[in-house]
Amino acid sequence: MKPPDNILFRSADGRFNLLISECLRNEMHTFCAAAHPLETGGILVGRYNCRHDTAIITTVGGPTADSTGKRTRFYRGAHGLQSTLDACWDQGEYYLGEWHYHPAGAPHPSYIDQRQMRGIAGDVLAQCPEPILIIVGANRTISVQVFPQNEESVPLVPTDNTPKRSIPR
Repeated sequence: MKPPDNILFRSADGRFNLLISECLRNEMHTFCAAAHPLETGGILVGRYNCRHDTAIITTVGGPTADSTGKRTRFYRGAHGLQSTLDACWDQGEYYLGEWHYHPAGAPHPSYIDQRQMRGIAGDVLAQCPEPILIIVGANRTISVQVFPQNEESVPLVPTDNTPKRSIPR
């Protein structure tokens, strides 16, 4: 049976939702396979629905040329990101957060991951008070969390209420 084109993740209270296509998940897995056994990652770009309660991922960026992957750490560089984000902004799409790969373990955020995401949430220049973190684990499972500014992180889990139509890219 073919998986749905889109996967909807939702917080327990319904406050946060994330929609990502199977195609974009596959892109993350391709980046992970290319980097294995090292960590890799990139940025998440997209937009929000009209109620502003669902982030729709439209682009999964790979590692920039100045990124460094190690067995248990990933340092995402910034080379070329500003021009990419400026072009996205012109199309009504925005920086939504980060993703990375844990090749040797479960897709749970480390202390360093959490600290970095809280830093993004509090950074006025990032203009992202609720950044999303997607972590891909060794077994291709993913975890999704939102890091609202001045709050605890909020896990999102896959739902059965996933729209079957494709996400426009």
